[in-house]
Amino acid sequence: MKREFAACSYTRASVDRITAAAGISKGSFYQYFEDKRDAYTHLVEGLMRNRLALVDTPVPEASLEQVLTGLVRGSHGFQARDPLGWSVLARAFAPDSPLDPAALTQDDTDLIRWVERAVRRGQDDGELRADVDPATAAWVLVHVMAGLPDHVMRRFGVTAEQAATDGSAFDRPEIAAVAADTVTLLTAALAREEL
Repeated sequence: MKREFAACSYTRASVDRITAAAGISKGSFYQYFEDKRDAYTHLVEGLMRNRLALVDTPVPEASLEQVLTGLVRGSHGFQARDPLGWSVLARAFAPDSPLDPAALTQDDTDLIRWVERAVRRGQDDGELRADVDPATAAWVLVHVMAGLPDHVMRRFGVTAEQAATDGSAFDRPEIAAVAADTVTLLTAALAREEL
């Protein structure tokens, strides 16, 4: 299934090809999934979790800036670890995709809780402002970082097809600069003021 959605847009992907490649009947496919969209949603949600692979790990002792930079680079690492998964996620940004990848991340309560723990740690260590609600800060951080791929694709004219086949646009210096600026802005907003 991953191979089919990595090679084809959602509209062009075929349940017939998925079942043929898996060596199963369409009836078996429909025992597990309601329809193509259900299968696609299941696949994309799992890949989004794997891409971030954070929620089951301890909050790092790194600074917020290092954590956010790691999130951006983690996507690049995912591309190297799972090129088919990368292609599926890149194609999820295509106009014909029934899903909004950013919304899937933004609705991930486990991820938001993990980021909230990271904010609390930064507050406890004195790196981050103590007057900011950690849950609100986590919500803002997750929403901005989740929206970054879509922003970059629109701003620099990167199509889902290009992202799926050419790799990470974050390798381009002008796009890497936008990611770095985003991290800097988020970090500055939460940083404890020096007296």
